[in-house]
Amino acid sequence: MAARRKNDASVISLDTFGSAKNYWLCWVKSPLTHFSFANQASRQLKRPISYIGGIKLEDIHPDLSFPMYYTCFNQDFDINLVILANHVTAPMDLSLDQQNPLLGGLLFEDDYYLFNNQGLVKIPFSYPQADFVLLLSADKEADMEDYVELLPKLADNRILCQNTPQLIAQSQKKSRQVLDFIQYIYYESEAAIKAYRRKKIFQKLHHKMSVAEANYGKLKFPMEDNRMIISSLLRREDF
Repeated sequence: MAARRKNDASVISLDTFGSAKNYWLCWVKSPLTHFSFANQASRQLKRPISYIGGIKLEDIHPDLSFPMYYTCFNQDFDINLVILANHVTAPMDLSLDQQNPLLGGLLFEDDYYLFNNQGLVKIPFSYPQADFVLLLSADKEADMEDYVELLPKLADNRILCQNTPQLIAQSQKKSRQVLDFIQYIYYESEAAIKAYRRKKIFQKLHHKMSVAEANYGKLKFPMEDNRMIISSLLRREDF
């Protein structure tokens, strides 16, 4: 009897990727470090840009993490921009694993890339040496054209390529692998954004996101304890 084929959730989910939201991304070169690039982009866009964590490749190395920064153009339509570092310094033991012992030790530190055409890299990619990946996303009802046009205007960078995830993937040899990983970094960045927003709301409310029943006087009917606060006023930047 033939063995049952294992379900591959990451491949199946590719069919629905982009059905709920619009995505646009580009790869850029820049002489700046990730912190300086995010700081300069914040000044140019006249918007706060915050560090929200990193994309981790624990399957490659437990210490491999690529910093992410985020800003929201419009929260009602969920129009967000994420700046993702495309390379970081590889941990020493990871670099040593890739070296030929007959050639001696390392003269320089190696970089590990998310997308590149050579060296230590997660996804083989035809556009080499990109420093950052800019991830733009929005609800289907939103028009992203104005925001897409903002990306090439950021100073001190050169756009290597830009398009929708599907068209970018189609231009690569291993298109399914590329699209699967693009989907992964989008979903990971969206999860990081939600965690960051929730943390900011917690800070505004001094880490109290609920109101106990004891605070309500003369209730006609009992209510659940720790009623969650969901007011849209919490999203106001000036609140």
